[in-house]
Amino acid sequence: MSVQVVRSDNLLRNKVGRMVITDINHDHAAQIAKLHIQGISTGFISSLGIDFVTALYEAIAQSESSFGFVAQEADKIVGFVAFTADINVLYRSVILRKGLRFVLLLAGKMLSLQRLGRTFETLFYPSRIKKMDLPKAELLSIVVAEEHQSKGVGLALVEKGFEECVHRKIEKVKVLVGARKEPANKFYLKCGFELVGQIENHGVLSNIYVAETSKRWTDEKFI
Repeated sequence: MSVQVVRSDNLLRNKVGRMVITDINHDHAAQIAKLHIQGISTGFISSLGIDFVTALYEAIAQSESSFGFVAQEADKIVGFVAFTADINVLYRSVILRKGLRFVLLLAGKMLSLQRLGRTFETLFYPSRIKKMDLPKAELLSIVVAEEHQSKGVGLALVEKGFEECVHRKIEKVKVLVGARKEPANKFYLKCGFELVGQIENHGVLSNIYVAETSKRWTDEKFI
């Protein structure tokens, strides 16, 4: 299935077959959270539950430093991608907007010392990679429903994200992915990311990739 790019009111809107890619908004959060948990079932964020993940994507949608896109078929979200220009700014925004709600949602889940430790590891990992001279911008997450994979949806979502990065004058973006997740690693390489290092997070070795956001946008082979 090919990816088409059409113009409407001077704004680019990507289409993949009957699917349309649009900006993430607050109303998408519940569907995105469900898709996140289904697609990243072993991830730490998923383990915190549907209410927490929904609140997280509500915060991302409302944060000026973050953005994302959803692939929709009719009213159903079949894929999404989320970016942030600066994860530290995102964390501050989350705390200011939804701090109390997050505390209440996490209260019953922090009884385990291991889970508490993983929470702090998630919150402070930006400071651990600061010494690596990496871009502040990050691709936070991307998931495509299983029945819609291998149809160009993921590529189109990343492309749309890169377009927004260029618009925001974000020249480079990083992404972390488990070193053993071969399909995901191949996907990011296909999107133009290059391996620059590794970090251990939650006891799992992750690869760190960086991409130049304008490089793939001007590469005709992408589409």
